[in-house]
Amino acid sequence: MAFAPLSNPGDVTVEGSVSSWKAWSTSKVLVVAAFLDTVCDGDPGQATAQQKRWITAALTASDGDAVVALRNEIPGSPGAAIDRVLRSIGDTRTVAPDTSQGGMRWTIREQVRFMAALANGRVVSKASSSYLLSAMRPISAHRWGLGTIGAGAFKGGWLRSDTVTRQMGIYDGYAVAIITDHVGPAVVQTDGDSAHVQQMNRLATILKARLARG
Repeated sequence: MAFAPLSNPGDVTVEGSVSSWKAWSTSKVLVVAAFLDTVCDGDPGQATAQQKRWITAALTASDGDAVVALRNEIPGSPGAAIDRVLRSIGDTRTVAPDTSQGGMRWTIREQVRFMAALANGRVVSKASSSYLLSAMRPISAHRWGLGTIGAGAFKGGWLRSDTVTRQMGIYDGYAVAIITDHVGPAVVQTDGDSAHVQQMNRLATILKARLARG
């Protein structure tokens, strides 16, 4: 798990380790950010009604078709557009491909830095950051993990029972992220992929207690 106070986002604490840092569906947030940057020039109000429906589906229900539709709207190289967003907030390590962003490496430290930047209005623009945060409200079936401790905006990523399950979000004045290395039984999600719900709930509880200690 990792966390950083929004008042001091450079102070990132990482505890524990995993064998893989694949982004899975947490990368959907990056695709949407790059879309808002390139297609909407940082103004979510420029998105069409259909594009807004795609954003909602991608960030609430983790809809794969919706995020592909948005990615196809990004001119030129979607990977380069995502990289520009990341570089603008100080992430010099993460590199996004043009397709299949779920398989890209995105460390938990960099995810916390991203969420802190998002909460502080630094991702693309203040309007885009606010819009992304308002859209990162998972459907009830996906409100495990950080959702069980009262996190506001958050997004998860999962694939199979033998891969990591992860989430990043905002909780009680902190940018936070949790990830499990395929520990415990996996539960099939609405997209047909599997997530380690029980272990993520446990990690969220540990994170809550850890932050309460200060």
